[in-house]
This record gives sequence, structure tokens and C-alpha cells, in this order.
Amino acid sequence: MDLSEVLGISAAILGTLGGGAGIIFGMSNWLGKVWANRLMEKEKAQYSKELESIKSSLLKDSESYKIKLKKSEFIFEKQYEASSELVALVRQFLPPLLHQEMDWHEACDEIAHNFKSIIASLENFLSKHGAILDETPKQLLSNAIGLASHHQFDISGAEVPDTANSAANDIYNKLISAEKYLTKQVLNQTST
Repeated sequence: MDLSEVLGISAAILGTLGGGAGIIFGMSNWLGKVWANRLMEKEKAQYSKELESIKSSLLKDSESYKIKLKKSEFIFEKQYEASSELVALVRQFLPPLLHQEMDWHEACDEIAHNFKSIIASLENFLSKHGAILDETPKQLLSNAIGLASHHQFDISGAEVPDTANSAANDIYNKLISAEKYLTKQVLNQTST
């Protein structure tokens, strides 16, 4: 066989293989595109599903936050009302200045003479606002009611015994402590 025959056979073999390789290459290219498109659609559907899940979760969180915010606003409003009313009550319990030299001892005597109205006012306050109050102001107010209830019977005339005067001082201090606690609670909420 001479060189030209070998080259002819080689060209024929390469032509046959080349044509088949071209067909195989074309088929694998088409098949690769089909698989890539399928994988892309599958990934796209999965990401779309995850995105919908995230949107749904965010919507639920948003609704939950709105409900919590409304509850917080309601509680703040009730605490503000309770605090304001207690401030007014404490001011109401302070006796007027009866003369220029009036001292705290005399003021406590006047407070002691009003134990019955103080008890009624504080009982009314607790029945109205007790559900919104923390334990600290409830305890202070209950203690003030207890002191006034116990010592109201110490007073039988114009004279106020030292025990009732001392109780009046303690009651007033408990009321001021409760007032400060409630006012601080309201003011702390306004700063957040």
C-alpha cells in the first residue's frame, strides 16, 4: 500500500469517526442543555418556595409584633392612668397649710384625722387599678391601708396620739414610694 492509499483510508476512517463524533457532540450538547434547564427550573422552584416561606414567616412576625405593640400601648395607657390618679390622691391626702408655723407633725395629725377617707380612697384605687399594678406598689398601698385601718381607732377626739401620728407619717411615706415607683415605671416606658 502506498502512502496515498493509507492517507485515503485514514481520511475515510477519520471522516466516519468525525461525523459520528460530531453527532455525539451535538447530542451531548443538546442533552446537557436539557438537563441544565431542568436543574435550573428545579432550583428556581425550590428558591421560590423558600422565598414564599420566608415571606409568610415575616408576615406572621409582623402581625405578631403589631398585636404585641397594641397590648403594650394598652398596658402603658392603664399604667399612666393609675400613676396619674395616685399622684392626685397623694396630693389630696396632704392637708392644707393651716397656719404659718405648721410643721410636719401637725400635718401628720391632719392626715391621721382622715384615715377613714384615706382607706376608702386607697381601696377604691386598688379595686380600679390593681390588675395593672406590680407587686411593689400593691404591697405599699396595702400596707398603707392596713396601717390606717389599725390606727384609725387610736383617735377618739381632737388629740392625735403619737402612734397615730407616726402611722400617718409611715402611710404618707408608703404612698410617696408607690407614687415614685409608678411614675418611674411610666417614664421608663416612654424612653423605649
